[in-house]
Formats: sequence, C-alpha cells, structure tokens
Amino acid sequence: MAEEQANIVRRGQQFVKDVWEELKKVNWTTRAQLVQATKVVIISSAVLGVYLGIVDVIFSAMLKWFLEKPM
Repeated sequence: MAEEQANIVRRGQQFVKDVWEELKKVNWTTRAQLVQATKVVIISSAVLGVYLGIVDVIFSAMLKWFLEKPM
C-alpha cells in the first residue's frame, strides 16, 4: 500500500514537471498584442451589435406592418 502511494506521488510530481516544461515552450503574447486583440474584439462586437439592432428594427417594422395590414 505504501509503495502504491509513493508511486502515485512520483507520478504526480512527474506530471507537474512535464506541465512546467511544456509551459516554458508556449509562445505567450505580448501585452501590446493582447491589447490590440481586445480592441478588435470590442470593436467587432459593437459593429455587429449595431448591425443586428438595425436589422431587428427593420424586421420588427415589417412584421408590424404585415400584421396590421387590413385583409
């Protein structure tokens, strides 16, 4: 039983060591790249929001006109 627990501890330590080595290989973005990407996301979201808002207003007006049209 004690040997089993020691094996689990060794495997856990090896796992953490392997993860740390892999994290050293990662090409992390710079702060400037992160700020630029954040701006792109915010601006894209705003543009898409405005576009969808305009489409919603147009379709709402068309639906209202269609439903209120006398038959």
